[in-house]
Amino acid sequence: MKNSILKQWLRQRGSKEDPMKTRILGILGGIALLMLPGLAKAGSPGRPLSSLAGTFSVTAHGNFGYCLESPSFTVEVSCTNPAAVVFPITAVDVGQGTRDEKGNACTTYQETDSDLTPGTSATTVLYNACEAETTTSYNPTTQSGETSYMFYGSNCKCVGAKYESVGTPAIPLSGTFRFVLSANGTRRDWIITSFNDSVGGFADFAYSGTELQQ
Repeated sequence: MKNSILKQWLRQRGSKEDPMKTRILGILGGIALLMLPGLAKAGSPGRPLSSLAGTFSVTAHGNFGYCLESPSFTVEVSCTNPAAVVFPITAVDVGQGTRDEKGNACTTYQETDSDLTPGTSATTVLYNACEAETTTSYNPTTQSGETSYMFYGSNCKCVGAKYESVGTPAIPLSGTFRFVLSANGTRRDWIITSFNDSVGGFADFAYSGTELQQ
């Protein structure tokens, strides 16, 4: 009698626990599925350079020293020239560009240059200035890298991600900048790390910009 009652109790207990176990296992399985995207992302190699291809807008601003020959102050000279006088300049840029899957890009800019602090001289306005860029290093895990550039103040155009000269090429500025991505790769912030031309007429500088994918 006791044995039959015990067996019946055990059968009832098992029948009650089985649905509970099923529900628990279902909940745990659902949690595991929710965690999979995060686990996959954590173990992924990062964002590839090719994912940055497309069009983007850019804004930039900064200050730099520009060396002109004394006493005319109309001819750019090397800042190492004893006759050089350094003029502080501030610049603001807005533009639009295209980048290919290899990290090459061309950007068309509009730029204003004026004295720092602003004085009585006229502001220089550059329309359709161009910048040709080549990504020289990129770390997909940290989503950061370095780019070399050539900036042309006139006589240029962009055809997709490719720069083309129009007429007599202007003396280009050249240098490098460091960049880092954010906002799922749709935003790129950068700072210029070198900045000069073939004359050597640019002194110290501080220049940065932000690009947003369109």
